[in-house]
Amino acid sequence: MASLPHSIGRYQVLERLAVGGMAELFKARAAGDHGFEKLVVIKKILPQLAADPAFISMFLDEARLTAQLDHPNIVHVFELGTDADTPYIAMQWVDGVDLLALLRECARAQLRLPAHLAALIARDIADALDYAHQATAADGRPLGLVHRDISPGNVLVSRRGDVKLTDFGIARAAERQHKTEAGMLKGKYGYMSPEQVSGAAVDGRSDVFSLAVVLVEMIMARRLFTAPSDLDVLLMVRDANLERLHKYSDEVPLELRVIAERALERETRTRWATAGDLRDALTGWLHRNGRPDARDLAAFVARVHAAPTAPAAPDDGTVQVAHDDLGTLSGPATQMSNAVAQRERHVARVEFIAGVAREPTEVVVEDEPSHEIYVTQEPVPSPAPSRTEPSDSGDLRHTSPIRLLHRLACEQAKGLLVLEGRAGILKEAYLDDGHPQFVSSNVTTERLGDFLIAQGAVTPQALQRAISVMPHFAGRLADTLVGLGLLKPLDAYRLLARQVSAKLIDVCTWPKGRYRWYAGRANPFQVRPLHLDARRILGAGATNLDVAFVDEWAATVATARPRALAADDLESFGVGEALGRVHELADGRANVADLTARVRSPDARTNFLRLLYLLAETDRIELIG
Repeated sequence: MASLPHSIGRYQVLERLAVGGMAELFKARAAGDHGFEKLVVIKKILPQLAADPAFISMFLDEARLTAQLDHPNIVHVFELGTDADTPYIAMQWVDGVDLLALLRECARAQLRLPAHLAALIARDIADALDYAHQATAADGRPLGLVHRDISPGNVLVSRRGDVKLTDFGIARAAERQHKTEAGMLKGKYGYMSPEQVSGAAVDGRSDVFSLAVVLVEMIMARRLFTAPSDLDVLLMVRDANLERLHKYSDEVPLELRVIAERALERETRTRWATAGDLRDALTGWLHRNGRPDARDLAAFVARVHAAPTAPAAPDDGTVQVAHDDLGTLSGPATQMSNAVAQRERHVARVEFIAGVAREPTEVVVEDEPSHEIYVTQEPVPSPAPSRTEPSDSGDLRHTSPIRLLHRLACEQAKGLLVLEGRAGILKEAYLDDGHPQFVSSNVTTERLGDFLIAQGAVTPQALQRAISVMPHFAGRLADTLVGLGLLKPLDAYRLLARQVSAKLIDVCTWPKGRYRWYAGRANPFQVRPLHLDARRILGAGATNLDVAFVDEWAATVATARPRALAADDLESFGVGEALGRVHELADGRANVADLTARVRSPDARTNFLRLLYLLAETDRIELIG
């Protein structure tokens, strides 16, 4: 470790508190005239990030915004400065511990954080978040702040029982930074929201989800989202898989669990609408359960610090170790699987570096988390579904792929959709609740390995060498690439989701073909659910429609007058505000030819027709005459 600096800016350094993936933390003293002294915490950006002007610019922009925050449950920022060309932040010193350290101390002493104190901590953080989410600049303009990194390590508990939220500002800059080393966010994946995992836009409801994760983990003394690999953790988060909460539901008071489960809804529209709503719900529960305050929390913190280390318990699965350092696992029940996974990763890395190759017959490639299986990476034609007659079938020239997929989404259908295109192309999509869970294809270029090469995510040479060590990762290509450090887990998830989506986006552009629908057909593969959104796939498919196709369609409906139907979910197609503007133009007075003539540039005209076609095929407009 580097030697301790004597000073940073005008602050005298007393000790180094921690070194993270983005910054170092120091305890320091600010001195002034007449014997004035003040303890502060200095967060100084690591040198490798300080050399990136784009990261520094984003970091300072966000830090300047959060310096305006003034709330009793938010660590106050005193100063933004530069020391030896490296930015730092001087922040309020909190005499206490972060929540992660407190939970580890509880595990050491075999003490449980009582539910009413966990709710008190969560209530205070929810109040801080509600304030931050609604914060405005001096001119009244909303700051639009979202923390994005709610986790036990960013919640401080003082010896007086005060609760403080820290690390606004750096989270967004880190999220937008693409050159940081792989694994920098390790341990934080289990506190992301589903929309963060998928790379969608986030708002305050993302922080609500993350805070609820922290709340239930405090009470259960177990990780909520835990698996042997980071990629599996991300998939559990994206699925909002609450299996562990249900398993240990007896440990969480019923009314409090109901409050938490609403905050943990996968869809943002069904969560608590604001952090303030969550705060009010927790406040009501606390008023009905003893009305604890900071003095009660302070007494518990003191009790934990004074408690002797408890004797080791037998490894029978009954004693859980909260928040282990690996950030993905907790408890004896998973430590063995983690040990095996770690050993396999080590062997795989050695073989990868040495260039050890296995016989092709030994390699079974599981192409993606949705379990598309190929042997030695050669495409395998999809098997015939069975002798059962399809529930529905038809010609894609008469029922467009967009209309077909939209109808199945609206029906929340479950089953198998078989799609046959030109030149023998065959795709199979298993749907659940109307959304694709697994898509197979006999198109070679749509396999995961080829897709990753086309995206520039891996080189062909690295891919082939990774395939040779795949048996160490249960034949899963994505897990192999992550385990070898060739892909970051978050990037791997997003690329996988993009790859599976691309198979159906391509289908949306087919001008002809045939389909067969087998209602209720269960997916035979043990899938890792990606929870792809069918409507977003339709939106992306429409924006990829061929120019000649939309021109031909426009010619056939040139005299028809588009009239808007009720549609309050246009944003669900994920194509931006343009879709709403096209919808507004459909007033039932002008025909398609007249509307198209108002658009001057060829590219804008094509995009207009693509969106109009999407609205027509999803029954957001009707064509009259």
